[in-house]
Amino acid sequence: MKSLKCLENFKPTASNVYSSEEMCRLNIAMLAERGVTVDDITALAYNAQSKYLDNLTMDEMRESVLEVLTKRDQFHAILLAINIDMAAEQGLLMEPLQSILMKDLGLFGLDECIAIGIAGNYGQIGVTNFGFMDVSKPGKINILQNDKKHCHCFLDDIVGALAAVSAIRVAQRHAVLGEIEKTEEKK
Repeated sequence: MKSLKCLENFKPTASNVYSSEEMCRLNIAMLAERGVTVDDITALAYNAQSKYLDNLTMDEMRESVLEVLTKRDQFHAILLAINIDMAAEQGLLMEPLQSILMKDLGLFGLDECIAIGIAGNYGQIGVTNFGFMDVSKPGKINILQNDKKHCHCFLDDIVGALAAVSAIRVAQRHAVLGEIEKTEEKK
């Protein structure tokens, strides 16, 4: 099977356990090679959350995306998604799965299950946010979904989940900071 260029010289560790920094670096490189940048995910997350937080900045959201990309669950989901999508692109899957993935059949649903696994790490609100992204298909998600040259059956959902949890992470942080400020004001 054809590999990503960013993984051509990759040597797995004996334990297959990687540091947060390694996972983030690999996630960024793998996503970029499949046409998704940190800025793409940041824009999706910012657009989802900026209507609720007046003082939200793109830099703050970018920081949240980068933090989310350090997590092991995301690393494994991105690896799996890209590997499955690339196997489908290269015609390596049995029918009818090959055709189902190449068409990104709406009734398939297992691609969403992996994305929901990511979203669920941030509670039901993470799942709800992902659901909105999955239905509305904003920005890069729509571009991936409609790419006729490549298979992004799994990746479009992973990108939506990454954006959803990045947005929720910022919302939760702002909620905690708001409570701290209220407590300080009462003193």
